[in-house]
Amino acid sequence: MSRSLCVNCKFSLQTCLCEDLSILDNKLKVIILQHPSEVKITKNTARLLTLCLAQYDIMIGETQADFTQLNALPVATTALLYPDDNALRLDNESTATQQFKSQLSHLIVLDGTWKKAFKIMQLTPTLTTFKKVSFTTIPQNRYRIRKAPRADSLSTLEAVAHSLALIEHINPEPLYHALEALNSKQTQFMPEHVRARYQAK
Repeated sequence: MSRSLCVNCKFSLQTCLCEDLSILDNKLKVIILQHPSEVKITKNTARLLTLCLAQYDIMIGETQADFTQLNALPVATTALLYPDDNALRLDNESTATQQFKSQLSHLIVLDGTWKKAFKIMQLTPTLTTFKKVSFTTIPQNRYRIRKAPRADSLSTLEAVAHSLALIEHINPEPLYHALEALNSKQTQFMPEHVRARYQAK
């Protein structure tokens, strides 16, 4: 039997997040490339981003053929959030970094496991045309309800929130508030011993 879904947030009626959502007035357009395996995962945070961002686009796929819209993005003012030794560090205070951030119009993020994100990179050559950006210091992970393969992992929502704070100097609290609500409502129906394991993170 299928669960009844909220017509607005598309979460189940038991875990509806509508009362915890507010729109972040971001000017930088966030382009989410979501791997198909993430679409039906109820704990996926890209879904939250589409409910909380004023400027976003989401494309679902895995290969170049799925992301043809990338060809229309302005290369000079578009960045790809992806860890790389040569990536520009958004938390670097140099004049060159600040100037680059001030000119950005689009930020591309990959939504999927590390393995799936790497596969998207390998199968989408257009992504190599955009400047990669990353962080020197990774903020503490607040996403407690999904196992991460690395201690320095961030959910898609957290990575976007931190990026917007560094690029636009915008307060990302609406995004973190929505994430905390997701954490809370997804754990409330878990057995006590399972919930305790997540809450201990």
